[in-house]
Amino acid sequence: MKGHFSRVDYQQLAYFGKTTPHILHSLRLELPPGIDNVYYYDLIGNVSTSRFNNAPAVLKGQPVMKPSILEAKPRYPLLGGWNYTFTLGWDADLAYAGAYNKSSGEYMVEVPVMIAIPGAVVDNLEVKIVLPEGAT
Repeated sequence: MKGHFSRVDYQQLAYFGKTTPHILHSLRLELPPGIDNVYYYDLIGNVSTSRFNNAPAVLKGQPVMKPSILEAKPRYPLLGGWNYTFTLGWDADLAYAGAYNKSSGEYMVEVPVMIAIPGAVVDNLEVKIVLPEGAT
């Protein structure tokens, strides 16, 4: 990027429907089916410019393979080398994310650790899993 970023020029491009391939305007994230209470916020607070399409975990007794989709729009357009720190989280029913192995007597939980953002570099990733009270 040469020079400074001009919000006026950026808004004019959007008004005239011109696309700019070097600017990331939004993120389209594929999340697990059947999740609830999706939240997305950055360092300032809640980001309300997002849309969530939830895919059910089970449909007519069969597991759904289609992902839920979160379309999130950052507070500002992202250009090469710019950083954007945000938090993404959701609630998931353990019936769809966990399983019990009878032979070993262990419970297993499958959780996506990193949602792929094409071409993104992640310097710091924190994963926090909160299990129900009494779980060990």
